[in-house]
Amino acid sequence: MEVFVRSLFLSLLTGASCWLFFETILGEKRNYAQWVRYTEIPVFAAGAMLIAVTPIPPYLLQPLRVIFVLFIIAQFYYRTGIVKNLLASVLFCGIYWFISVTMVSVVYLLSLPESRGVFDGVEVVTEGILLCLMMAFHISFRKRARGISGLRWEKFGFFPVLIMVVLTAVGVTVWNGNGEENYARFIVVFGLAILCTALCYFAIGRLEKEEELRWMQLGSERMRNQVEMYHNMQQSYEQQRRLLHDYKNQLQCIQEMLARGETQETLRYVSGLSGNLKKSVDMVNANHLVVNVVLNRKYQEALERNIAMTISVNDLSGITIGEEEIVTLLVNLLDNAIEACDKLTENRVIRFKMVQEESGLVLSVRNPVKEPVRIIDGRVSTTKRDRSRHGIGLLNVEAVVRKYEGTSVLKCEEGWFYFAAVIPE
Repeated sequence: MEVFVRSLFLSLLTGASCWLFFETILGEKRNYAQWVRYTEIPVFAAGAMLIAVTPIPPYLLQPLRVIFVLFIIAQFYYRTGIVKNLLASVLFCGIYWFISVTMVSVVYLLSLPESRGVFDGVEVVTEGILLCLMMAFHISFRKRARGISGLRWEKFGFFPVLIMVVLTAVGVTVWNGNGEENYARFIVVFGLAILCTALCYFAIGRLEKEEELRWMQLGSERMRNQVEMYHNMQQSYEQQRRLLHDYKNQLQCIQEMLARGETQETLRYVSGLSGNLKKSVDMVNANHLVVNVVLNRKYQEALERNIAMTISVNDLSGITIGEEEIVTLLVNLLDNAIEACDKLTENRVIRFKMVQEESGLVLSVRNPVKEPVRIIDGRVSTTKRDRSRHGIGLLNVEAVVRKYEGTSVLKCEEGWFYFAAVIPE
């Protein structure tokens, strides 16, 4: 019974450490009910308990089963890619092994008796240090948690793997040497821990600089969208002013033609005017100025490129999203759809929906694609040479959805690309 209580206590400490680490590194949770999210620490603790009560495998396999358990649990709770989750699991296991190996080296350095009680104490101290370290890490980076979780730090994947290789090599060596060997082993382990900590902070700092650059690009793109919106509004205003200016002259001309009895000529003239009015009149009215301007502009652009566009909207006068964010959403999504349809020779159609429902604002865009679109870790992978700009539009869209605590999904199936989002009001 005492062993069970002790294992349960240590497992809870491990579960709390896992939660603090993955909450900071991965960040974004899956859309489960609120009560499911509260089970995260108990589930991590249950995983640690499972490891504690099962037979101990050979030393080389011990970290693998820990990594496997962490990976499965984190994949269930967090919206993350497989590679990023795997590297995070390896990194956490490496940190745990580092602390454990360091404490064991201290035992041999101090020539403490190799008794069960001593090693039980080592386990307790290891779990305590791990929890304190994870708490310090979470407190230090919690304000930057979203930025850390969004970083493309897979490029530093060699780092956690290297940690585990070195620790495995150190762990399989003989530990019952003389005092000088024990002292040298402690220096190596402790020095390696300091070096890895420094490299970790360097990697995070380097990647955050890249993230700042990416957000500068996002800001530049948003500014471009804002300028385009005002340009479109100005064009629409100028067009309406010209129509009103010509309205009086057109009526006088029709009146004179009818007065001379030129009925057929008048009908042809009116028919021509009607055609021009159909081209110039707004086809979309969502009772929202910015939505109307952007949708009508993109609708005309699609028609000029021989792309059919179906639009489903309702009364959007009550939406609370800012004008700049509306432009960011609509311009980027529709520009991507128009660009994709422009590459096709048939089935050139865009299906757009933006409606206000009880659940919030529902926004979706669907369009065919020439080639299947690869979606990795919730982002579109590109084959374009200019990777620095490609995908900025969709990142802007994602930023707006997150700002208003909405959810979105991207997928490509059977030759069609889908985007859908729900933004609560």
